Amino acid sequence: CSSDLQAYSRKSGTVKVIPGKESEGVWFGLNPGHLPFEVSRVDDPAKWKAASEHLGHATARYREVLKLEPENLSARLGLAWCLLLVSCATLSARWIWNTLMLDGRFRIAVKTPWRFGVFVLAWGLSSAGHAIVPLGYQSHDLIVMALLCAGAWHSARAFRDISDRPRASSEAAAGTCFGLAASCKVMPVLFLPTLVAERRWRAAAWMAGCGIACAALFDLVAWLTTGRAHLLAWLRLAAGGSDLTTSGGGRWGAWNPLNQSGTGILTRLMVPTPPGMQLGHECMLVQLSEPARRVVLAAWVLLIVACLLFVAWRTSLAPLSRARRQGCAEALHALAGVGACACAYLLVAPHASNYHFAPVAIASAAMLGWLLTRGRDLALLACLVLMIGIELTPGRDVLGGRLTDIKLAYGSVGLCALAGFVGSLRVMARCARPEAQPS
Repeated sequence: CSSDLQAYSRKSGTVKVIPGKESEGVWFGLNPGHLPFEVSRVDDPAKWKAASEHLGHATARYREVLKLEPENLSARLGLAWCLLLVSCATLSARWIWNTLMLDGRFRIAVKTPWRFGVFVLAWGLSSAGHAIVPLGYQSHDLIVMALLCAGAWHSARAFRDISDRPRASSEAAAGTCFGLAASCKVMPVLFLPTLVAERRWRAAAWMAGCGIACAALFDLVAWLTTGRAHLLAWLRLAAGGSDLTTSGGGRWGAWNPLNQSGTGILTRLMVPTPPGMQLGHECMLVQLSEPARRVVLAAWVLLIVACLLFVAWRTSLAPLSRARRQGCAEALHALAGVGACACAYLLVAPHASNYHFAPVAIASAAMLGWLLTRGRDLALLACLVLMIGIELTPGRDVLGGRLTDIKLAYGSVGLCALAGFVGSLRVMARCARPEAQPS
């Protein structure tokens, strides 16, 4: 007895679910255990109908969201979509470079050939992989990345503008960029409390207004074309809290190594490794009950957000006068602030695949900018070495599927975001001190 489970999206395919061999199923060409929801065996014929209806309900909820996801634009726009993503990647690199060039010491440093070469090499080794993966998946994360980089550049200009009018327009432009990013992807909404903590009221107001307006417009278009609102569909899909071990209802499965968010990594360390993964290795460090896991995950989210907001508040340059900001590395501070917030939302998100991690490049650029211009910092150097080391680790073609899944289970990609988060907070703290020297 077998049943066909149709997977809905631009990579749609058919999954054979055979009783007793559920773990051998394939979804979107991925390995067992990568299903977005769990499929388990049902031996009682009286339950077959209910199980079939439950499975149909779960796939319907996924289809409901996938129809409205920006990723589906790739199938409709084809080559134009690919060119748009490449343009966004190029613009992101350009905006990061322009932000760094606002720092006088960086402009002087990169005129030395070996320093310029070190920057390009180290930045490429730590970030190129994160930027290339979204191109392969044709993900709209590169659009979000470009908006964040543009926001970083406008933020840096706002800190450096002497007169009030240019500074106000730069703050408005930065808030608009962050608002657009949040309307494209929910998690960048974390920039809003960060702007409030930095006491950048104008940027926060523009972000809130622009984000709400764009999200409402998109939902209106989605409702007129499909009869469903994207926000409501997303809320239904995400219902059930941050504990990823709860199965069914269209939520991510209990043990998914593709989930590299901080919450996903912690979950895998607190639940037994499914035998169907065929890893031959137990990744669990400590087994906790579901209520205990929820407490741990909630504490993790609160810790990351609290650290971000505390550092943003303590190191904010916005309340300072131009004279008091002399000696502070304003451009590096703005770039590191965006990098820290981007890494933070990757660490607290319910789910983050490897193609979501392009913004890690912002954090690594800020760390390199400090190291090249203001001397050694062992903490920053350690974070950067960790990011480069993980990026240079061989992939599935060399290690094979089993070792790669073990590496992912322990959160190899997520560790890059954690290193970027810690390093960016360090840069923010160092840049806010007058000994950073005038730029």
